Amino acid sequence: MVPSLHIGCAKPIMEHYKSLKVFLALRRMHNITSFRLTCDSDHECCSHYVEQWIFEVAIRKVERVNISLCRSHISEINVDALFTCTTIVNMKIKGPFEITIPSSVYLPNLKTLRLKIRECFAIKNVRKIIFSSPSLELIYMKNKWTNDYFVRLTIVRNYRCLRLYHENWLYDFVVHYDYNFMSDSMRNCGSLKPEKAKVYVTVHKDMMHAVFDLLKRIRPVEFLSLKYSRDVNSSTFDLPLFNNLVELQLFVKKDDPFIMEFPAKCPKLQVLEINILDDGQRCRYNISEGVRVHDLSIVPISPVIYMAK
Repeated sequence: MVPSLHIGCAKPIMEHYKSLKVFLALRRMHNITSFRLTCDSDHECCSHYVEQWIFEVAIRKVERVNISLCRSHISEINVDALFTCTTIVNMKIKGPFEITIPSSVYLPNLKTLRLKIRECFAIKNVRKIIFSSPSLELIYMKNKWTNDYFVRLTIVRNYRCLRLYHENWLYDFVVHYDYNFMSDSMRNCGSLKPEKAKVYVTVHKDMMHAVFDLLKRIRPVEFLSLKYSRDVNSSTFDLPLFNNLVELQLFVKKDDPFIMEFPAKCPKLQVLEINILDDGQRCRYNISEGVRVHDLSIVPISPVIYMAK
């Protein structure tokens, strides 16, 4: 029988046995393959004990962890033991708290990590998890303040590529790294350099300071696709200089001044693709020294077809 420990609320156990070690010893739980703590109480009961449970299941070679708390009496929970647990395969943590990431992470068997917490941790910690988890296939993180204000980060990795999806109420962007670059980075323990990626950005709101900060962060890229919602006024965009950009895709309205303004910020641009949202035309040009040389193609944009499952 696979040793599993699934608990609705930890408080009755802790109050009855006084010691978690006693509770586990009585059940001869030397190893715990699956641990689930899902407390939907309106009281802050389980958060008092959750760090003890995390430590004990980690040293018992847990493989699957699912922790979900509705309330917490503390703002930050220490989960260091889980991020150095070499046996863990699937980890899911949900609750109104932050979590800490240890300076050293080693998760050789981790395949999926799902976090729905009060605040996502820094991207440097995301990189740390990626490079310390050779079996990793999926990271999903979301923090939410209201229905309109949220941040969601999804990372998908397979043998061909790594894709990072960042979504919030202002914009979405997707970063695509190919397999060869990821392999080199893994061997050299390097960071994910944006110039080696393809970046796709969709702007939803007219908050130009945030959009400018995003564009400034990704300006080393060689490939960029930019699209914005119809109610966004592109004339308010403040564009940085894209010194490395070789290929640019724009999804714009007809006669949008952005068609001329953005390429002017790209001194190394070689290919420009303009997708006109009004009439569904796609125009693709070769660029030489800032001048369109000739059309590579002029074709209508194909409609999205949803296949029945």
